[in-house]
Amino acid sequence: MSRGMERKLLIVAASWNIITAIITIFGYSLWFKRTGVEGLDSSTLNGFMASSTFVDHISKVIVTFGLFIFVGSLISYIVAKNLRDDEIQYKSLIWIGCWGVIMLLSMDLIGFALYLITFVVYLSKNKAVKLLQSSFQS
Repeated sequence: MSRGMERKLLIVAASWNIITAIITIFGYSLWFKRTGVEGLDSSTLNGFMASSTFVDHISKVIVTFGLFIFVGSLISYIVAKNLRDDEIQYKSLIWIGCWGVIMLLSMDLIGFALYLITFVVYLSKNKAVKLLQSSFQS
């Protein structure tokens, strides 16, 4: 049984993750750095320094999250490349399921939908592979 559909879906999902990671790292974090201090307007110098430090720490968290998503998408590309036909790979299934849950927790609903569809298709083809393997044995 060919795993072509799962490969394509996983590549699309990983591509979506790379796009969102790049937007998060370069777009959102830079925007937050520029406008964050203005939003936490303080009248004193100490208040301004505290606000600036606070914004700097939050922007580091934003960049770290973007890098986390970027690395996860690279792992998804590797998993997609290593999917083998006529075989049930439980580690790949676990990765797709866990990464789908991470997408749900991060509120990336498009990424979640893509990984969920990939997960369901992978599970359904696993049933077909099991049936083929049992028919060859009997």
